[in-house]
Amino acid sequence: MKKRVLSMILAASMMLALAACGGNGGNGDKSNTQQPPPPSSSGSQQQSGGSTSEPPAASPVAGKKVAYIMIMPSATIFQMWANSCKDLASALGASCDVFFCDGDFNKWQDTIRTCAAGGYDGLLVSHGNQDGSYVFLKEITEQYPNLKITCFDTQFYADGEYQKIEGVTQMFQQDASLVTVLLDDMIKNFGEGVRLIKVWRGPNYNSPFDRREVGWQEYQNAGKIVTVGEVQPLQDTVDSANTVFAAYLQSIKREDVDGAVVYYDCYGQGVYQAIVENANFNGTNGDPLPMGSVDIDPVDVTNMLTRPDIWTAAGTTDWTLNGEIGMRILMLEIAGEYDKIYDPASGKTGVDVVEVPGSAILASALKPTSTVENLGEIADETYGNLNYLSVADWMPADLLHK
Repeated sequence: MKKRVLSMILAASMMLALAACGGNGGNGDKSNTQQPPPPSSSGSQQQSGGSTSEPPAASPVAGKKVAYIMIMPSATIFQMWANSCKDLASALGASCDVFFCDGDFNKWQDTIRTCAAGGYDGLLVSHGNQDGSYVFLKEITEQYPNLKITCFDTQFYADGEYQKIEGVTQMFQQDASLVTVLLDDMIKNFGEGVRLIKVWRGPNYNSPFDRREVGWQEYQNAGKIVTVGEVQPLQDTVDSANTVFAAYLQSIKREDVDGAVVYYDCYGQGVYQAIVENANFNGTNGDPLPMGSVDIDPVDVTNMLTRPDIWTAAGTTDWTLNGEIGMRILMLEIAGEYDKIYDPASGKTGVDVVEVPGSAILASALKPTSTVENLGEIADETYGNLNYLSVADWMPADLLHK
């Protein structure tokens, strides 16, 4: 019982901390807001789905009402997701509202309850708490059996094991690949056996980190990389990562390490600053220490443009495409066409788990005009790949992208 309570406290703390960090807490463009539909105890803010265009003639979801409910505050990458959701819904003759919940799991739950009671046909919900989401969402599906739900970055965990909820599709970034694309870049530059520092919190701290660790262990066990150090921030903040990594750098010699890989860009911003402030690692005395990070936000792009010799790469997915992938899954659920839900990681259809492969954004490829929104101009073919989309006759792949 004590372990479970501690797990819940850690998970709640993680959610609140993530909201203030890196790619999960940057400033995003805000749409016009209005009050959510009654009943509501959360005070959530809603963003309008915008005007609806003429739907395809045979759209089975025309007139349906859906929502994207994100536990985090709005950020650039999450707004990219939200815009795709609204655009796709509009193209299919449906409407989509967007709710951000300020890193508050209770507010996330309240917003889902409100929408379920308010007559929504489908909900695309994101970043649910691992310890509480399964029980909560299972109850919602039982109370509202006609409501369709798709989850992003939400693990279902109870009674000591991972669970499933009938009719609910889980979508994730392919977390292991977000790390291995960074390791591949380090191997390209330093050869197999590259000596790396790992920055993360774990094991068993949160599921995305554990999923990313799978990629690290695969490469380490194959002898492709050597782990020369492991650094764990004490808190999920830029400052904590900076303090801990700066102290770690005082204990090692530059010639004993080739690079650092960071599992979360919030930590990456602290690691970057620690490197920049240390003359033995920033290029003043010898070569600078290169680093790569998982996730991306505007601060990361700025740092990569400023010091591409230090922050050399970011492992991420296309958040504009992610939003469309998630909304397509939800629309197929509403239409009852589960057999068309496609997983690009396995190449299979009719699945209940979808994973989006990661891409490496290289600092060397960035242009002075590069932003989080236009990374498709410089990324490889895995980024924004339309072949990752689930499709139907009434929802072709090029519906939004001609």
